[in-house]
Amino acid sequence: MKTALFWSGLVVLVVTGGSFAVARFTLASSALKQFISPGPLSAGHAYLANRCESCHVTNLGVTVAKCTACHANDEPLLGRQPTAFHASIGECAACHFEHQRTNATVIAMDHVELAKVGARTLARLSKTDAASADTIRSLETWLRIRVPAQLDDSSARESLNCAGCHATKDRHLGLMSKDCAQCHTLTKWTVAEFRHPSPRSTNCAQCHQAPPSHYMMHFDMISKKIARQEDVQVTACCGAAQVNQCYRCHQTTSWNDIRGVGYYKHH
Repeated sequence: MKTALFWSGLVVLVVTGGSFAVARFTLASSALKQFISPGPLSAGHAYLANRCESCHVTNLGVTVAKCTACHANDEPLLGRQPTAFHASIGECAACHFEHQRTNATVIAMDHVELAKVGARTLARLSKTDAASADTIRSLETWLRIRVPAQLDDSSARESLNCAGCHATKDRHLGLMSKDCAQCHTLTKWTVAEFRHPSPRSTNCAQCHQAPPSHYMMHFDMISKKIARQEDVQVTACCGAAQVNQCYRCHQTTSWNDIRGVGYYKHH
């Protein structure tokens, strides 16, 4: 009987000690991960904070295979023309990063790296299969090169087709051609040298396109009325207001700064 009690007690002691050791090891492991972590993950990846192995591989770091394990079926991303190339790009770390801060974006748009990634992708693709051919066509919409070569920073910038990605966000609505680089740089969209014409200028339509509502009844029923440009009011002095006569209603301070009325946002 004493022998049975001895062995039972020993088993309980071993199990308890083992559990304690595992708990201590788990806590130590978690603390170690926090200690060596370069920074917090973004909100979208925060749940992986103590699971480094979800993204990292020993001696290799973050790998494409780890990224695609979760993101390979991102239908909204792959269904859009400007981002469809992600399906075959085979590289993630050049533009995406982590461990910055919880509210940080995980996209670091380095246009030079984007061009180089595109060149490397074109180099390894074959036009013999449909999937590669689709990727090639997608890449060629934003990368002008057809025969990939080693790109330096200057040639990489020159190879980019800005309109291939930014056409859908073109505030000029096509009025200023597709050669964005004539005015814009890769670091910021603002043009330091730009000076708006005089507030007395009447050539607004050279650069500005009216919104769709101005080509509908909204223009006659609402816009003219708010700006005090109804036909009955202005026919005698200057004729009925036309859609391309922006200066009759708008001021150069803001589109919503209506001449003679002040700031008014009606849609």
